[in-house]
Amino acid sequence: MSGNGYITLTESGRERAENVLERHTILSDWLISIGVSRETALEDACRVEHDLSEESFEAIKKAVRRS
Repeated sequence: MSGNGYITLTESGRERAENVLERHTILSDWLISIGVSRETALEDACRVEHDLSEESFEAIKKAVRRS
């Protein structure tokens, strides 16, 4: 953490954070699009984004982009 309270990420840390954000955004948007309430979708995306396999995430991402 810097002296002004900001966290500085390494390049690999930044890549990981961007990956988690992408997963969260795609999963929550997808859940909302299929009728899940926004509040529940955001909570569920938080639960799933860290444990979902890369294979399953890529399949979901592909399906979302087709629709």
